[in-house]
Amino acid sequence: MSFSRVIGHDFQKEALSAAARGGRASHAYIFSGPEGVGKKLVALAFAKALNCKGGGCAEEGEQCGSCSKIERGIHPDVFVVEYKGLKDIKVEQIREEVAERVQRSPFEGLTKVAVVDEAHRMNRGAQNAFLKTLEEPPRDTVIILLTSQLNRLLPTIRSRCQVIEFAPLRDEEIIGALTERGDVSDADARVTASLTGGSLGKALRFDQKLQSFRRDVLGAICELDPDSAGDVLGFVEGLPKTSSKEDTEKLGFLFDFVSLLIQDVMRIKLGFGEEELANTDMVSYAKTIAARMDMDAVLEKRAAVESARRAVLYTNANKQIALENFVIKMAG
Repeated sequence: MSFSRVIGHDFQKEALSAAARGGRASHAYIFSGPEGVGKKLVALAFAKALNCKGGGCAEEGEQCGSCSKIERGIHPDVFVVEYKGLKDIKVEQIREEVAERVQRSPFEGLTKVAVVDEAHRMNRGAQNAFLKTLEEPPRDTVIILLTSQLNRLLPTIRSRCQVIEFAPLRDEEIIGALTERGDVSDADARVTASLTGGSLGKALRFDQKLQSFRRDVLGAICELDPDSAGDVLGFVEGLPKTSSKEDTEKLGFLFDFVSLLIQDVMRIKLGFGEEELANTDMVSYAKTIAARMDMDAVLEKRAAVESARRAVLYTNANKQIALENFVIKMAG
């Protein structure tokens, strides 16, 4: 994936491309921004630019041997460290999978590049251990930390890295990427873009099953009787609750869906037009809810969504109880 094939982020791509061309790359970067906006793709394009042996072929979309290996994930000097399914990245993992590996000299490339995905999940001990690598950076090495939660990284880590911010993609960029594939209608692409908050990664995973899940879950929550234990328990029993990536992702979408519907209700109450709503296919539904609730109640529900999201996805809280409380607060 060369810079030219990454959607959006023109300023970031040009700055990194210029640094690679001029031999001015920093020893460590933090790419900070929402999930799914292309931070990892930009990091790999940067790794190509730093190691390209084809006279800048990474810029032109061609492939020298080095760029081809990075594209296929088999370059010995470019590696992505991912910790899928773990809430905390521990000291031993950082030492073995990052610190020790970056100390080795490049095997065949010009620059060793280490990309650490979701770096904010390093616990405090792991971050302190990682600091030693940043304080004495190996020669010919670039470390790139990817994060959607910059505030969870220690200030001492942030101060030793060049921080590059990535904003959500524009709806038009996501719509273009989806319709280019040829299997998504323009109307569905527009709904998907409005619902996925500028994250192309989310948009590409947003298939018809997920669209149906969105409509079903929003309709069901708003029609539940909060005083009926049977209704609440029955609904929660149907939700994914394991720690698998698929279930965690689906719960994340659940909170996104409810949050965006509440946002639509707020916008209606504030006088925004229908074209400015996220759920463009559920406008009448949002208007009905807006007519029933005052703004204080809407704000309380929005706060409840974020509280439940933190409890279910980012803590060790009992998921069953947290989801039951969430559904009770959203019901009606």
